[in-house]
Amino acid sequence: MGLSVKLPLPEPFDFHLTVGHQTHFRGRAGADLYVDATYYRALRRGDDIIVAAAKPTDDAQLEVRLLSPGSDRELAFASDAMRHLLALDIDLTGFYSMLEHDQGLSDAVGRLRGLRPPRSESVFEALVVAIIGQQISANVARVIREGLIEAYGTPVEAEGHALHAFPTPESFNNATPDELRGLKLSARKVEYIQDTARRTLEGELEIERFTNMDNEEVIAELTKVRGIGRWSAEWMLMRALGRLDVLPAGDLALRRVVSELYFDGATITEPQLAAFGEERWAPYRGLATTYLFAYLRQQRLAKGGEAPAQPG
Repeated sequence: MGLSVKLPLPEPFDFHLTVGHQTHFRGRAGADLYVDATYYRALRRGDDIIVAAAKPTDDAQLEVRLLSPGSDRELAFASDAMRHLLALDIDLTGFYSMLEHDQGLSDAVGRLRGLRPPRSESVFEALVVAIIGQQISANVARVIREGLIEAYGTPVEAEGHALHAFPTPESFNNATPDELRGLKLSARKVEYIQDTARRTLEGELEIERFTNMDNEEVIAELTKVRGIGRWSAEWMLMRALGRLDVLPAGDLALRRVVSELYFDGATITEPQLAAFGEERWAPYRGLATTYLFAYLRQQRLAKGGEAPAQPG
């Protein structure tokens, strides 16, 4: 049996909701797998793959198990990664206090108490997933994302389950454009992903580079990258950096749900949503966004439809 460690869980924390949202309430999404009440992830540590599993215990802790060979150092890496991926480090108190004064949001997402905003493993992963999801349906984005991860990710096995670590920048950089287009990517998105891969390899997109920048500074830097507009940069801020006060107001699905909840279905523009969110939800705009997308995903899947195309 592999090494394991127990992490104290914050309150509130709903493991099923958090990992369910991470896997789009389908059990598998990209490099994430949720099966038998256990969350599995193949993590990259330099050139090594560390396979880990996480599951809550009866005494309100999260047990993180190392499923690949390793020492206490690899276990510490895996536990830190799980803290990041499942957002165990944030305090939801202020957000829930805000909900008490926002009937529209509370009515929609109140049953999602304990959901934490799950994250990507890296800036590179967050940006690639965002690029894939640009201006296409959720179903098409999911097919492309799964195809890319299966073709270029590193396959591993975890307790009888097949996993893939998210592809490396090298794998996309070394692929030919024709190979990537064969997986249903447009020629332009191939260019964007390969440019993102090249910049990552050159050290331009390391997470440490953005840590001390404010949101607008990060957005200004990221939008210098080909194919990364404000929408993709804002999703990266939330998914990779864990920023809690980000509102991707250019997202059509987000504008529609806010319109339904607050504006009787009337069309609202990107500037209108940006102003509304700043007035109503700051400094928790990213949490409001996460909860609204979880609400939408559950609604649409319950109706047999496709969940909205939130990156990640």
